Amino acid sequence: MPRLLPALLCLLAAALAPAAPAFELPPWQQLVFEQRNFWATARGEVNLKKGVAPLFPESENDPFVRLEIQNTVGSSIESIVVDLAPADGASLARWRLSRGRDQRLKTHRYLADSILRERREPANGGTAGDGPAAFGAGDGGWVSSGLTRIDLPAAAEGRTIITPHALFLLLPEFLDDPGRAGGYLVHTDLNFYRLVASPGSGETIEADFRLDEGRVEGRRGTRVLRVRAEPLAGNPEGQDFELMGLSGDIVFLIDRVTGLPLRIRGEAPRIGGAELNLVEAHSRPAPAKAAPAAATP
Repeated sequence: MPRLLPALLCLLAAALAPAAPAFELPPWQQLVFEQRNFWATARGEVNLKKGVAPLFPESENDPFVRLEIQNTVGSSIESIVVDLAPADGASLARWRLSRGRDQRLKTHRYLADSILRERREPANGGTAGDGPAAFGAGDGGWVSSGLTRIDLPAAAEGRTIITPHALFLLLPEFLDDPGRAGGYLVHTDLNFYRLVASPGSGETIEADFRLDEGRVEGRRGTRVLRVRAEPLAGNPEGQDFELMGLSGDIVFLIDRVTGLPLRIRGEAPRIGGAELNLVEAHSRPAPAKAAPAAATP
């Protein structure tokens, strides 16, 4: 009995400990970025969704929020869907489709100690369904061409595994305390990266974007955050970290008033230094208020 007492006390303390705070969702539900160049127009959309079906049916009882991303440069289109845990933003599942000359589909399912990665190709070289619903139905014209289990690296111990686009949700946290970036590990396809965030000098920039039914124009004061992804030693592939088509150090310029990312800077293929500007944003609907209780006569 004396030996059981410490264990019972530990269990009691764990039961009484407050639950981890829910991941604080941003005020937006859609962000649209754009940059025009002499040879092409780059456009990227980020959508935040709740109450949708999970990518993997066996995960339907796990709470999650979703990011849907679409990047378009010329005739090349990349669609990404990421399901995230609402408690900490950890990756649960990811679906990525690239369309250009060829179609390529990859999925990742995040487990406790590993990641299941699957490649799929259109059957018989034809055209397959282009949405996660088609894949989730079991075929959609896609044929599996390889299933790989990726073991988590030692650096994952004590860190939250995220995908690059989760940075849009983590910006407020990193702005308040850049040191928190060290608690995350970014997974791309086969590689992993540590995060280093550092604040920059605030800038005043010209902005012009649609916000819900109105428009925001003119000079805006911003807070600046630089995020660097440092590859782990032993990554099996070369540098492949990118966000909305930008690689290298990613610099966010966040509006001091609305908290929206007005500009993203990085390195673009064949261009070098490049930036995407916010051209449209839609606010997340306010939570419904409970009806007041009826007065007692």
